Amino acid sequence: MQLPRLMAVVVLGLTLAGCSGGGAAPPQEFTKEDNNAVHQLVTDFLAAYNSKDPVKTAAFFAGAGVLMPPNSSTLRGNESIAGFYKERFAEGATELTFDARDLNGIGTNAIMTGSFAVRVVPPDGKPETHDRGKSLWVAEKLGGKWLFQYQMWSSDLPLTPCPTPAAEADKAAAKK
Repeated sequence: MQLPRLMAVVVLGLTLAGCSGGGAAPPQEFTKEDNNAVHQLVTDFLAAYNSKDPVKTAAFFAGAGVLMPPNSSTLRGNESIAGFYKERFAEGATELTFDARDLNGIGTNAIMTGSFAVRVVPPDGKPETHDRGKSLWVAEKLGGKWLFQYQMWSSDLPLTPCPTPAAEADKAAAKK
């Protein structure tokens, strides 16, 4: 008689504990709407970049967002990122495209990979250049809005070697 009563108390206790929220909350689902919102984030980012607005471009990053551009130092925070884009646009960067390859999300986090291409038309009349490569972008839903936490860009093109001081001196002497 005591055993059934004890079992009933244990079952009731476990049931109440399960209903009280004592267990871990189930992970939030990454929905089709989230998928669409992340793709829209990319579309809006590209539009801001191609309008050459550094402040608007940087606004797509979370406040402590991180940008890792190719062949440059890592930048943290909107002010640093806006400064980078201001310099980049002054160098003639334009016509950025991004081809998303993979988008995976869990809860309020999304990871996107893809390839980029950008045209650079220097304002000083130097020949235009093109760059292309791959990117890894991490976004997070903060306060109901998707923002970039990280962007890492890697160029597929080899670095152009910087001339050495001796080579510059030789070039100057040859012009005389």
